[in-house]
Amino acid sequence: MIAVGSIGLIVSKVRSATIETKKTKRDIATHAALNQYLFTEMPGKDASGHVESISKRLEELLNNLSFELDIKKNSYNNTRRHSLKRVMLKLTTEVTGETRFRLTLAFEYFDFVAEENKAMQDSRWWLRAKGCKNAGLMRNESCLPFLERCLDDDNDDVRIEAAQSMLDIGGVQTLSPILMRLKDMSPWMQVRLSKSIFGFGEHAVVHLVEAMRSPYPKVQGFCVEILGMLGDVKAVPTLLEYIEYAVPYVKHKSLIALGKIGDTRSIPIIQKFLHSPDEQLRIDASKAAGSLSSPLLAYDLHWMLVKDTMNVKLAAGEALARSGELGVKSLQYAINLEDENVRMVALQFLHEAGVPVQASQPQGER
Repeated sequence: MIAVGSIGLIVSKVRSATIETKKTKRDIATHAALNQYLFTEMPGKDASGHVESISKRLEELLNNLSFELDIKKNSYNNTRRHSLKRVMLKLTTEVTGETRFRLTLAFEYFDFVAEENKAMQDSRWWLRAKGCKNAGLMRNESCLPFLERCLDDDNDDVRIEAAQSMLDIGGVQTLSPILMRLKDMSPWMQVRLSKSIFGFGEHAVVHLVEAMRSPYPKVQGFCVEILGMLGDVKAVPTLLEYIEYAVPYVKHKSLIALGKIGDTRSIPIIQKFLHSPDEQLRIDASKAAGSLSSPLLAYDLHWMLVKDTMNVKLAAGEALARSGELGVKSLQYAINLEDENVRMVALQFLHEAGVPVQASQPQGER
């Protein structure tokens, strides 16, 4: 039985290898034919001296490609057609400019776009996800309505691929519509979308600010976090407005974002949250104060170091070490207090700041 099983496994592997070899040879031939379409130069004028229509010429080249590969429209089971689609999808991330434009036209000419639009409505989630991904590679705007509907899909993979493909096709202009449509954002979706958003740079700020109107905290929190990373001061007024009535999850992220942006208009609101009854908000406000490095917050941070919980002491001590001369003086004073925890925190951050330490006999708190 073992011998029979082994022979069966070998036969299966040989068969798979043979299929892959045939597929590779077919794809090589397809690639060569496709190159003729993609890289044939456009003549400026025809024989009669008139400017030739580019679209008409490209259609002629597509007809030639179809004839050479023996691909007929609506013949979806044609192996050459599958090969062409496979080769085109692999090429799509490697070409730009006019070549990219020609490839987009070819996707539409051979009904590949319509095929993916249909796949996005399939009952099987993995086919919907693949349809969304392929639609993004094809860069055809007719896919956008189907992709937008997929943002409401029950499956997270489908939603992720739909959102990413909308950005790939529509660019930064689609960012706020995507975020306003989403009801939740998984960590993986946040990672995927953030890469594209960072590529947009400052152009994404206005769309992220607009998407702050979303009623869903996860979406708001994502917008706030990315705005903080982008560090554009244009986001500050909106962050200051929303932080007053946002849910705690968004408040935490807003404080960190305001600190990263580093605009002095944030100082009063950060100072307010340094006295919040919520320990985590005090910690986040301390981190924001440390990012701002403002001596205006040193007094509040000093008393947090002296009087607050251990977690807050650590956050306040780190912030003081980054708050200039006044912050360092506060830490130097704190190493002589009776509270051992206060002394330990102050010594730790003075050491990390590279400040020489000369502690005297501990004294009572004043």
